[in-house]
Parts: sequence; C-alpha cells; structure tokens
Amino acid sequence: MTLEKTGEWHLGSGTWQVQDLADRNHGPQLVRTRLGHDIAPDLLPADIASLMQARAADGAAALYPPEFHYSPVNGARLATPPASGAPWVPPAGAYPVRQVTQGHVVGLRQTSVPLHLQDKAGFHAESEPAARIKLPPSGDYQFISAPFGTHANALLAVNPEKGSLFAWLPASARWAPLHGVGGVFLAESNLPYAAWRAELHYNFNSRVFVATDAGLACVTPDLAALQYEVRYAGDGPAVGAPLTFQGLVWAPVQQGPGQVALVSLDANGQPGAPVLLNDAPPLFGMGAPVGYGRTAIWPCMTGQLVLQRKPDGGFAAQFFPWPAGMAPQFAFGSPYLAKDGDLWQLCFDSNNHSYAYVALGKPLPEIEPALGPRLSSGAMNYRFATKHHQAPWTEPEHGDDGATNAVVIPLLEVGPRSTIGIKLASTVAVAQTLASTDRLRFQLVWDDHDGETTFNTSVLPQPWTLRLFTHDGKVWAYHPELKDILGWNLTA
Repeated sequence: MTLEKTGEWHLGSGTWQVQDLADRNHGPQLVRTRLGHDIAPDLLPADIASLMQARAADGAAALYPPEFHYSPVNGARLATPPASGAPWVPPAGAYPVRQVTQGHVVGLRQTSVPLHLQDKAGFHAESEPAARIKLPPSGDYQFISAPFGTHANALLAVNPEKGSLFAWLPASARWAPLHGVGGVFLAESNLPYAAWRAELHYNFNSRVFVATDAGLACVTPDLAALQYEVRYAGDGPAVGAPLTFQGLVWAPVQQGPGQVALVSLDANGQPGAPVLLNDAPPLFGMGAPVGYGRTAIWPCMTGQLVLQRKPDGGFAAQFFPWPAGMAPQFAFGSPYLAKDGDLWQLCFDSNNHSYAYVALGKPLPEIEPALGPRLSSGAMNYRFATKHHQAPWTEPEHGDDGATNAVVIPLLEVGPRSTIGIKLASTVAVAQTLASTDRLRFQLVWDDHDGETTFNTSVLPQPWTLRLFTHDGKVWAYHPELKDILGWNLTA
C-alpha cells in the first residue's frame, strides 16, 4: 500500500484521503472504491465506517482504514472490529462457488454452516424478535450477505422480477438503490419462486450469479458507490437457475426453438464453452436445480435436463422425460437425499392415483411407490408434524402421526438432524394446504436434538414462502406482507 502524510492513501479497501494526519477528530475519508468508482455522495460517513469496519483509537474520534492495526499518529492499538461471519447466498445459504467440491450436494435446502439459536430455552410462541429491519421498497425480494467492496458483510436485496437491487445502509437504517455502471442494468427474471436460486463467489468484491431473461448474469455490486457491474452469458433467456458444478456456474439458456445451451461462467465471470442440446422439448414449470458428483440436473414439468462430466474431461447434455404418468411435485420441497447419494424427486403417479419417488439423473428411471407425500428439505423429511430420517417411501414402524392436524413445512436444514420450519394446523391434505392462498396462522419452530422450540407466531398468506437468511450474527425472516424483517440472535 502507498502511504503519504497527507493526500491520498491507496489501500486494498480503496482510496482514502487525509488532510491532516495529526487531527484526532477527523480521520481519513474513503473517496474511491477499490474498483475505482467514486463514493456515492448520499452515503453518510457512519455508513462507510460501518461497512468498511473503520478502526478507532481510544479517546479519539478519528476513524482509520481497516488495514490499520495501530494509529499512524501515536502508535496506539486500534479497536478490532467483530467478525462478519459466513456469507449467505439465497435461498438456503449454500457454499460459495470456490468452496464447492464433488463431495457436496448443491441445491438442497441445507445451510453451508450449522446454525444455533441463542438462548433457545427462553423462547415461546409469542416471543418478540431481537431485531427488526424495515422492508425494502414494494416487491418480492431475495437477500444476500457478503462483502461487496466492503470489509464487513453487506446486505443486498434483489428483486428478480424487476431486476432491481437495494443495499441496506446500517447507520442510516435505510435501503438505497444500486444502479448499473454505464447504463448496463440487471435484466428481469420470470423463474417461478420454487425454481429461483443464486450462486456467489465470495471475495472482497463478491460476485452474484443469477438467471435473467437476458441470460446467466454475473453481478459485481460496489456498495460504497451504490453501483454494480453486470455481464451476461448466453444469447437468450435463462430458463433455469444457476448451479455450481465442476468449478463453474451453469444455467440453461433458450437459444431458439428446440435448442437449449448450458452456458457457464467461472468465479471471475469469464465464460466457458457452451454445451448444446438440440431437439429439446419445451422446458416449463421449472424446479430448483440440484447437483452431486459428476451430474447436475434441472428438473421441470416435462422431464430432467441433465449435464454430465465425461471421462475425457468434457461435458454432455441430455434430456430424460419423466416416466409415463409421473408429474413432479416441486411444492413439497427439495428432492430427498438418500444415504448412498442418490437424489429422489416426489412425483404424482396419475396411473395409480398415488405418489411415488423417481431417482434423478438416470436414463432408466428407478421408482419407489409411497403411501403419501413427504415435505422435504433434503436429508430429512416430514410426515405431517413428525421429522423422519429414513427414506420417505418407508412408513414409520410405530405410532400414528397421521392422527394429528398439525403440519410442519421445513424451510431449512441448519445442521445434522436440525431444521427451521413453519408449523400450522390443517384439516385438509397437505397438497391442498400448499395450494391455499388464505391467510394462515403459523409458528416458526426450531427442531433439533433438544426437541422443538417455537420462537415466533405470525399470520400470513402462503407462509411457506417465508425467506430465511443470516446476516450480522442473526437469522432473519422475510415475507412481503410482514411489517418488518424479523431477526433472532445466533450463537457465535
């Protein structure tokens, strides 16, 4: 780094300007980001200080850049800011791109790090949250927590339907819009709620990968400038969400009638060679993609778009239709992850008027009939209000958990045999409950080795679309019809 007594300091966090190094009340000011953009004029110094984790010395008002551990005035030790914690990429807090290995299953409702609710024993159904954040402007949002040209994790709200981005300014306690650099903006996305997900390259200038109607987008927010850069891969609309597979981020893009290209970007946003699939049937009613080992799968109502790694190091795409009469049921959650690593999709078998599970990614399908559907987050599934760890087509040996009118819908797996879910009363079939648009009373429950802890009660339409995310040491719950985003403390 380059340091001058006065003038500009060119540091890893950006360019800082100092007028008088001996002034203990007015420290250096960030004037340009590391990407070279001017700092947004309406950002308060306190917002910049919080996001950049500027350091203070005892008895002095001046704040210094995060690279400094000692005061350049008198050598005094500067305060150490708190750690930001793990990043969050929606919808389930998956591993960042470069941390994904062949041993990871990608795309299930599983967090990358275990979560633990602080002071869990003190909660009850009417407990108040520990914190609140006001909602972003009208819309339906997903939330990302990561460094975006900041030393602390910053909170970003993305509205896929409108292609809009907002940043939370912690000192101002407001949402500020981000604008595309050079007039290039983030395109809209028409993916259904159940199919939407993002990928994240975690860095000082983290990159977000999302599907849009203009292709697979790589977005680099520069939060202190309230700007973002975006580049696209693919010549057409992305018809499925991005998925990290074999070190690249992939998404299917409709190139023209009957032709789909699986396009890819590396962690730096550089494109790879597309994999073409000609004579593809229409891809509609998409579900969320999943991947494991050498196979990535984008399921939809007509079948499975499958990308496989070949022995020679290349890639090949195929399309496997569902077995005759089978229709996937994406509303019931993630595919089930079996102990042998196979992934199974719940389907309705119209031939037998019953449910069945179909193994994903196999040209000759394996089918397991089931007496009823289970709500799944991946490795765990719920039969009504009871959590199970065995295969969902295996009925319990003891008890009659079907006698209760309670249903638990798992939202996230937050650790081994641990989930956060919503619990509600229902006198109709689960499928009818999931199709309801009525306002329903429900409880948020944390279900782990200690049992089930209820920590909030609310009334919302379609409460299973509640979005959970972590940021600033808390787990937050968002729904467009809540008055605020609600937060609860996590243990460190």
